[in-house]
Amino acid sequence: MATEANPRVRGFGPSRAEVLDHLRSTGAAEPVAAIAAAVGLHENTTRFHLDALIEAGQVQRQAEGRQQPGRPRMLYRAEPAPTQTHYHDLAAVMVRHFAGPMEDRGSRAERAGEAWGSELLAELPAEPADPLPRMVLSLARMGYQPELVAGPPPSIELRPCPFSELAVEDPDTVCRLHLGLIRGLLDDSDPWEVAALEPYATPERCIVRFAEKAAAS
Repeated sequence: MATEANPRVRGFGPSRAEVLDHLRSTGAAEPVAAIAAAVGLHENTTRFHLDALIEAGQVQRQAEGRQQPGRPRMLYRAEPAPTQTHYHDLAAVMVRHFAGPMEDRGSRAERAGEAWGSELLAELPAEPADPLPRMVLSLARMGYQPELVAGPPPSIELRPCPFSELAVEDPDTVCRLHLGLIRGLLDDSDPWEVAALEPYATPERCIVRFAEKAAAS
């Protein structure tokens, strides 16, 4: 059993990170028993971590294809690890929206993020219908390791930022783009709105705080 989780999967606890790191390293679909043996955990504990990784969009579950009678085993495979392609997405957004004078680049970044979030929202599957788990799924696909904190009011912890290198160079633009992105991932009919984005609440964690929308008068 490894003593330290691979830095590629920082943001989860060490056991959960090790489960994900194992699946990413093998690249294969494996049953719970094999995963548990590889990481040195009890099968029930391993299954608990796998369920959480599935909810976070990091692992997929599938039934084993088999010809013999009996209930097929469930197999688990890591989703592809985030790559640098997300930087190309971010650069494309900036090119489209930041041409011209840059005096208002923070507000322009926020508007660009909202447009980007709306595009991503339109591509998401119908499930989960709950807006915040749906947002967690989208953010996980972008390379975050998001964690929904129930509250009240609810919040989402983001770690690590896949755009941290750019954020260090220009935090106002990148962080406000992310604020707009998260607002864009909420539909007008959703009961929540973004109350605040707290960049770098800790060195590796940003926090998105939500507020319940006021009832229409």
